[in-house]
Amino acid sequence: MSANLYYSHPILDVLAKDFHVSQGQVSSIPTLATAGEATGLLLIMPLADFFPRRKFSLTFVFVTAAFWLGLCLTHNLNIFLILTYLSACFTGVTQIMLPLVAELAPAETRAFNISIVGAGPTMAILLARILSGIVANYTSWRNIYWLALGLQAAVWIALFCFMPDYPAINPTPKRDILKRYPKILWSILLLYTKYPVLVQSALSSFCTFFTVSSYWTTLTFLLSGSPYNYTTLVIGLFGLVGAVTVFLGPIYGKYIIQPLQEPLYSVMIGKSVSLVGIVIGTFVGVHNVAGPILQALLLDAGLMIVQIANRVSIAPIAPEARNRVNTAFVSILYLGSFAGTKSGNEIYEKHGGWLASGGLSIAVIAFSYAIILLRGPNEPGWIGWTGGWKVRPVVVKEIEVEKQVVKDESEKAEV
Repeated sequence: MSANLYYSHPILDVLAKDFHVSQGQVSSIPTLATAGEATGLLLIMPLADFFPRRKFSLTFVFVTAAFWLGLCLTHNLNIFLILTYLSACFTGVTQIMLPLVAELAPAETRAFNISIVGAGPTMAILLARILSGIVANYTSWRNIYWLALGLQAAVWIALFCFMPDYPAINPTPKRDILKRYPKILWSILLLYTKYPVLVQSALSSFCTFFTVSSYWTTLTFLLSGSPYNYTTLVIGLFGLVGAVTVFLGPIYGKYIIQPLQEPLYSVMIGKSVSLVGIVIGTFVGVHNVAGPILQALLLDAGLMIVQIANRVSIAPIAPEARNRVNTAFVSILYLGSFAGTKSGNEIYEKHGGWLASGGLSIAVIAFSYAIILLRGPNEPGWIGWTGGWKVRPVVVKEIEVEKQVVKDESEKAEV
């Protein structure tokens, strides 16, 4: 399902020609897709705490496929943009699975388990670019959208046949859910005020996704123009480069994040890997294709390390509101993706091309280091380094979080 957001990326130039518009206009397609998923995560996904997760997931997939059918058929760009946004609002079914893994996995192996499940959506994102480039190169671009519709039908059937009927975290009558809906949404905002580690992790991921989205969107324009003039097939195959790093996700989880025990240190490593990739890709990419290739490898590797580590950091927070915690985290993350797509395109088209968009990504990564260094791994508050660099086992931290949860439970009202 995550792939739905990315089929358009390597074929933006083809879509521009087919709809008879500029590249700047079709760049709104991935922007609206990202905005749609952020909307769904913020306004719909929190309800997963109150409904059985099997039924909730099946409904999401069905609604997404219904809007996607319209994308396959329409010849009007404005309708295409609207349907892109609406279908993306219900694409976040994969976000139900990651909190579920955090709920079921023991603390000692959580990083490894999250890395396995997290590799699925990331792989789908990369394969979407590859399939889209290949199909659009040999046939109509619409065929990739029809193929995606078939894949969504297959996902629905697989979930219907094999997903256990996990109960709701907070079973609540539907009528009461509707009455309490504003309070449910408000409770998400309150999470930002209660848990500094959530805010730090979310802002860190915001910066990472900003750079990744900016890269993959502007890469299409770089490779389709001079000096490369690559076809959509070749551009789509660049997704294979990133796929290599996704397969290594469980290795990052088992041999980097779990041994370090402190996720913040793993985030630093991931950021450093991303920064090296961006610097190489930005300054080499205008002369040699080796630059973008190395950037794809290192940027996606850094993304995987940062995301796994940050999910381990937020896993113990508010067990009774796991999907709302996930919404709070991922909404910021996808705002980063939205901002990266939009800003990258704007900078590339109007303010200096590849070098300018790459320079912006370097600045964003530099800013993310400031976010990391403002709050140490043992700091209970918002800013500071109480406890220094000392690493405490994950299990000890979870016990402390559970004590905080008990305290919060005694203070909370309805939600």
